Amino acid sequence: MALIKENDLTEGMSGKFGKKIVFRVVQGVTVATRRSTAERVQTEKQLAQRERFQRASQYAKARMADPVAKAEYKQLAGKGPFANAFAAAVKDYLVPPKVLDVKVSEFTGAAGSTIPIAVSDNFKTIKIKVTLMGPDGIVVESGEASYKQGEVEWKYLTVQALPVLAGSKIVVTAIDRPGNETTFEKLLT
Repeated sequence: MALIKENDLTEGMSGKFGKKIVFRVVQGVTVATRRSTAERVQTEKQLAQRERFQRASQYAKARMADPVAKAEYKQLAGKGPFANAFAAAVKDYLVPPKVLDVKVSEFTGAAGSTIPIAVSDNFKTIKIKVTLMGPDGIVVESGEASYKQGEVEWKYLTVQALPVLAGSKIVVTAIDRPGNETTFEKLLT
């Protein structure tokens, strides 16, 4: 890909030029790329990715229709020739949140215990669901973790006591704005 700057001949040019070069304008910058000539049969994974990208594009179009969401994505996009609200919304859809760690080193199983949860997301995680399960697989309790502005971790406050720690597990589901969900399980020992 080539960026073309201050060239009167190609400024604002878009479309095919011959059989090998394609021009387009992105945020006022003319870009020249080589035209793809390969005709390939797509694999199942490629077709699934294409469908996923189409859903991401539809999500971004819907977000651009909402002035508040568009302004927020524009702010998150940052600066640069290709940074824009639409691209930020597509990226938000394509990149799910990640649960990095469920910190249980100080968890005793008593009611009223706090469980810190470290989460990473390219934009914003909006909800964390937590489920505590006994060693027999029966749900002891479930609820949502809370997040306070300025803190690094989400926190879940237990309501009921977990009678047996060994073999019990904590299941955490992180959800971001587009609805992507990531589940993480921590086995207690």
